[in-house]
Amino acid sequence: MDKIKTILLTAFALVVAMSVASCGDDDNPTVAPSATGTFEDTDGTLYHWVRVGSLDWMVENYRGGEAWYNQSYVANGFESHFDVDDEDAENALIAQQGNYLTWQQAKDCAPEGWRLPTDDDFKNLEAALGMKAGDIDKEGWRSGAGTLMMQQGEGTQLAFVLAGELGSFSTAFPDKYHVGDYGCYWTATQDTTKSNECAIIRAVVAGGNMVQRVACATDLRWMSVKYVRDDK
Repeated sequence: MDKIKTILLTAFALVVAMSVASCGDDDNPTVAPSATGTFEDTDGTLYHWVRVGSLDWMVENYRGGEAWYNQSYVANGFESHFDVDDEDAENALIAQQGNYLTWQQAKDCAPEGWRLPTDDDFKNLEAALGMKAGDIDKEGWRSGAGTLMMQQGEGTQLAFVLAGELGSFSTAFPDKYHVGDYGCYWTATQDTTKSNECAIIRAVVAGGNMVQRVACATDLRWMSVKYVRDDK
């Protein structure tokens, strides 16, 4: 009887272990870049890149362009400027997690040979990272790929970070939101079904293996940017 009981327990443990391993593989498949490298932009800033599928993705968020806190913007018909207490601290953050850019700036600032990724570029990345085919085209939060997009130093090394965004939400004046909770990234794709100018974005969230795909108004919005290029 004890021998039968031991055999049954061993078989049960094996089934459980296989189930856990299978779930882990489905949720977070092992994905490593097929190539890696570095490049310098015209400012002499060094960036790393990783190749996933047929695209090279910047590892670091783009740090170039005019620092966000030096930019002016128009709110309620008046030109305004950001008011920051410590520019040195903000520069340190830009060096660490990248600059915040408007949608137009994100399209204009791409280094030579690089471009702002399209909605389809992100879809292809999400598919390569294991998002289910039936979820790729959906709007809103979709399960899968988020954890792998945020891997730093190992795995995919894509290093999408939780820098939040700049925007005007509770007040008419833009400020930082969701820093440490979300990472918000522009795509080059405009949603032409909206009456106002809207671009499709991607967002990753802390502690969640999800990626949001949604159209956002571009007015008074500054987000993080990663550029891509076709592999060589």
